[in-house]
Amino acid sequence: MNPNAIYTQKPFSLAHLRRVFGMSDPVKLAAMSALMPWDYFYRAYEFNEPTMHTDWTAATDDGTAFVYNAQRNGAIQGATGTTDDAACAIHYHAAIFNPSDKPFLWLRWVAPAAVTGFSWEVGFSDPKSDETLPAVSDVDADPPTVGNGVTDVGCVHMDTDQAVATARLVGDGTTGAAVGSTLVTRDGSTGWTPTASGVIDVIVGIEANKTRCWIWDSLAPVGIMTEIAQGPDADILVRPYAYFRTRNTTSKTVSILKAVILCEENRGAT
Repeated sequence: MNPNAIYTQKPFSLAHLRRVFGMSDPVKLAAMSALMPWDYFYRAYEFNEPTMHTDWTAATDDGTAFVYNAQRNGAIQGATGTTDDAACAIHYHAAIFNPSDKPFLWLRWVAPAAVTGFSWEVGFSDPKSDETLPAVSDVDADPPTVGNGVTDVGCVHMDTDQAVATARLVGDGTTGAAVGSTLVTRDGSTGWTPTASGVIDVIVGIEANKTRCWIWDSLAPVGIMTEIAQGPDADILVRPYAYFRTRNTTSKTVSILKAVILCEENRGAT
């Protein structure tokens, strides 16, 4: 088969690449999703533009909003300020991702110099009532308490003011009760909090009533991929976001280095 896109019925699709690469395993070709816009939505942000990309909206409560920061390879940077419970956050400009399409967010960020008195949340949700507050208000409860106008969420949440002060995976949908699972280190013995000033990679993926995550801390995997049987309902449109809050009077400065969003392209012809 001629590999030129003009000669194939589904150019830049999984079928196209399988033919070009000798019927390769689709699992292996998944690493090339950016080259298959027929079958996948793919968007990568390096945050190296002189202004923050218009796909993202910043929110802040008594701190410094995320803006471009001229550091190595570029980033956006925000700070919570020194008021207890002040926060800075970003969210995608619109809720356009359907859990049925299995979207995931990969966010690379730099933890603040002090990770005591610190709370953060990264994942997907429907729009919040207040973007300067988290979706999860009580991560210790069983089930966790989800509020702030949010009905559907899949996220990693950590709050050092809570009894469980390490990171937890939380999922909730319009149907069913919220579910939380404490993330543990690779040997399964302890909970995890980010390393101070560490480069943190958080991947959160959702599908209908499921939430998954995998985390690396300064390039080291934190543990095995964690999955919980709850998350946003099918056909409830959500958007990715990242939220950071100080839980004392020490300002927390966070740099976001990159974000990648990927999901299946399942829209029909109508």
